[in-house]
Amino acid sequence: MDVPFHSSGAISRAHYAIVRKVESAPSVEAADQHIFLEVKSIQAQLSHPKLHFDKCKECLVILLYCSMSVTPGFLGKDAFDFAFHHAITLTETGRKVEDKRLGYLFCSEMIPLDHDLRLMLINTLRKDLESEDVPYICLALDNLISSPNEDVIPAVQSRLHDLLSHDYSHVKRRALLAFRSLSIYNRTLLDRIHGNVLNLLQDSDDSVVHAALVLASDFPKDNALSNGVNEILRTEASLVHPNQGLILSSLKSLQHLGAKAEDINVLFDVLLEIDLKNPKSLKSLAKAIVLDLFKLFGQLAYGVLLQAEKSKATSTVQYIRHFLTSTNPDEVYLFVSCLENVDVALWAGTSQEHPAVLDALEFERIMQLLNSLDQDIRRKTLRIVNKVDPAILDSQISLLLSSNLNATLKKDASIMRALEIASVRYQQKGEEYASQVLGLLRLLDNAMTTPQVFKGVIETVLTDARASPNPDFLASCANRFIDDLMKQDVTLGPTALVIATALSTEFSATLPVPAPQLLSALAMRLKLSPVIVQEPCLIAMIRIRAECDEVPSDVIEAVRITSQSARRSITLLCDQFQEFLQNKSLLMKIVNISPSSSLPDFLASLQFRSRINSGVSRTTPQDCRSSSRTSRPSTSLKYTPYEPPEAVPRLSARRMSSSQQSASTSRSGTLSDIGHHRSPPRSVIMPITAGRLALVDGLPNLQIRQEAQLSPPSKPTNSTIEPETSRVDLINLESPYPTDMSTPLESSDTLGDHQNFEDLWTSFQVPCDLRGWCNASIDTLLRRLQRLDNLHLRVISADLPPFIGELKILIDSNEGTNSELITLRLRESEEDSCLWRLRCASALVGEPIQAVLNT
Repeated sequence: MDVPFHSSGAISRAHYAIVRKVESAPSVEAADQHIFLEVKSIQAQLSHPKLHFDKCKECLVILLYCSMSVTPGFLGKDAFDFAFHHAITLTETGRKVEDKRLGYLFCSEMIPLDHDLRLMLINTLRKDLESEDVPYICLALDNLISSPNEDVIPAVQSRLHDLLSHDYSHVKRRALLAFRSLSIYNRTLLDRIHGNVLNLLQDSDDSVVHAALVLASDFPKDNALSNGVNEILRTEASLVHPNQGLILSSLKSLQHLGAKAEDINVLFDVLLEIDLKNPKSLKSLAKAIVLDLFKLFGQLAYGVLLQAEKSKATSTVQYIRHFLTSTNPDEVYLFVSCLENVDVALWAGTSQEHPAVLDALEFERIMQLLNSLDQDIRRKTLRIVNKVDPAILDSQISLLLSSNLNATLKKDASIMRALEIASVRYQQKGEEYASQVLGLLRLLDNAMTTPQVFKGVIETVLTDARASPNPDFLASCANRFIDDLMKQDVTLGPTALVIATALSTEFSATLPVPAPQLLSALAMRLKLSPVIVQEPCLIAMIRIRAECDEVPSDVIEAVRITSQSARRSITLLCDQFQEFLQNKSLLMKIVNISPSSSLPDFLASLQFRSRINSGVSRTTPQDCRSSSRTSRPSTSLKYTPYEPPEAVPRLSARRMSSSQQSASTSRSGTLSDIGHHRSPPRSVIMPITAGRLALVDGLPNLQIRQEAQLSPPSKPTNSTIEPETSRVDLINLESPYPTDMSTPLESSDTLGDHQNFEDLWTSFQVPCDLRGWCNASIDTLLRRLQRLDNLHLRVISADLPPFIGELKILIDSNEGTNSELITLRLRESEEDSCLWRLRCASALVGEPIQAVLNT
């Protein structure tokens, strides 16, 4: 890196120095080491009590560079967590646009979408959106677009609706896109602005119209929106110099809204306006317009397009045929992509109503594309030829196998090409595709002198089976493979057996074959299979065991014999199978936590459970060193240890503002989730505020829970902190009231030992899940709730799990049934307001509480 500092654009000498070190590093490992040391240095700088504002900005810029330059996975997931609250503070307190831009950028790029600290941005976003400064509004909208959050919706949706009528086009465009991003979490947001989108399609600013067209694509088929998009196309097609970007956006929007028969004339007018034979005027944007036009032609019925061609005395394929003979691969790809969307009867001469548009040489050129080096061109050509005559693809497969299978160097290439053709030929018929694959694999196995597993074939078959447009394709393909697996007289090679085990694992819960019979078939294959396929067989057998009430004796014997003469990895799987014979419930738990039913995901869940049982956890070297120091055996001590010191409450507590307290509780939540191998954090002494003192005196039925959760969690075995030393009273010595107010929550008939707040919260997710923004503080809100008759409040402090950083309230009626329970979560914000989430068994039960929250 030879760029001097004054020409580098670096924010400071420190920024320039780290960039120079990384760019000049002799290896990737050396660059990563420089970044690691720089991150540690910045962490120390940001922890300085008198951190300067400009120094904070410099550190955040350097951290952004480090995060983009480091090798993925080199740093831990929480490597930059220490800077999150600095970025949030910069976003909130920054007075210059560049300060807020940096803060928002850091939050958007670095803080995960589901991180608790994102809730601290909500109030800042709301204030910036309500600001009169357009740059502040745009920065807040950009953050909503790039990193939408479900919790921010109640606080900003009304203001976003107002911004759709803002005077500045930059604001209106961003407001539309912000609605689109937030609609991921709440689809009803789009329904509320349907009329606004229609109006903005006619806006005088093209950028606003672009955004409205993008948003229109997210609506279901709508005649009003479709008519508005068509009007834009008509207007642009009639201009001498049309806006091609606007035309392209309109065509993409129309693809989602659905083309109609009356749209055909407008589409032809747009096609006629593009000079396709002039290479100078045919830019990339014009090519994209042509492709989208042909995609819309493909949505129209054959008769509609045929009638339009007759009325225009032309053919759609006529406009693109010159691309077929081009030497530019991009233009050839454009040709086959367009031709794929046109009914073959309109150009191939397969119908008497329409003669062939292409001549013999052009048809020959299409056949040559079947052997193109470009995989995308080759696959599209295969789909085109399959529409014309599927028998051509059958002959191609036969030609490949007969000519090249005996050549050793070409076996892999031939079988992969044959599989590619078969996936297109039988893309709607899973059983026939599986039969073709099994036949190809038998030919390949017969040509081999030793058994081999072809990983490329396995990956291709399983990927193509999932890529079929037919939703039943994968299931019918799996049934065909498992049918051969069940037949003991049918020979399955190593590759075919691995595919069969993968599919039987994935569909074990839905197969028509009884699970014990499938287990017996796999056990028979296990004994006869080479070592390279025994592992997937055992994984499939473990998964299928979950579907069996009783395991056949021949299966148990086969696993026992295999474990005696196998390598370590297979022996481990055999031991696990033996364990799950006696403990099916544990196996079911592993099946339930698996991300999907596929074999790799099930294996990952199985290995995760094994690591937990063996006490192995993924830790950084620093954690390992710390753990080794804190968990030494007591026999190494040369003296009698002192008794653990008693917890002494502090005589004074530093008062924090509501924003500082919220940040503190959020940070504690982050730390508590780092890993189970770390010691639990000490409880925090809660400051005495006027609100809490009033609660003590005025809420006789209010109980503040000191324990971590309703049922005590299991503590890590390697923790060196005793419960007596880590537990601190919530009320310190300055309180004029006794500490009995923080007694643990008593159990009731409706909450057994096995049930806690988090369980109830999860169980109420489907029946009734409400959220909103309350303009009152948490203390005021608790007073209002306490005034309700026949209700009992149970409160878990914000610094205790679950949902650390939020006050948890369990509202119980006198009836004492789960159907009458209400769970409420409150997160404190600034300006005496809070964010609330409520869940209960039904909306009717939660109506009284919701009325209080909305007042």
